[in-house]
Amino acid sequence: MTLIRVQLAIITLVGVLADQLRDASHRLRHEDDGMTTTEVAVVTFLLVGAAIVVMGIIFNAAQTNANNIPVPTAPVAG
Repeated sequence: MTLIRVQLAIITLVGVLADQLRDASHRLRHEDDGMTTTEVAVVTFLLVGAAIVVMGIIFNAAQTNANNIPVPTAPVAG
């Protein structure tokens, strides 16, 4: 997968998670039941997973950029 496809997948995942949180928040405000422990655990698990994926992409990009820094050469006296 290219980096662009991975980024698009992450953006889609974050959008889905945002929708889930919005729905859960709406239910919590407008229903007496609120979220169950299982729902809270699932939402937390998905958010942590998304954060790990994003951190992996950032780390990979930083490492790639660091590896592409040219090594300076000392000037030759002449």
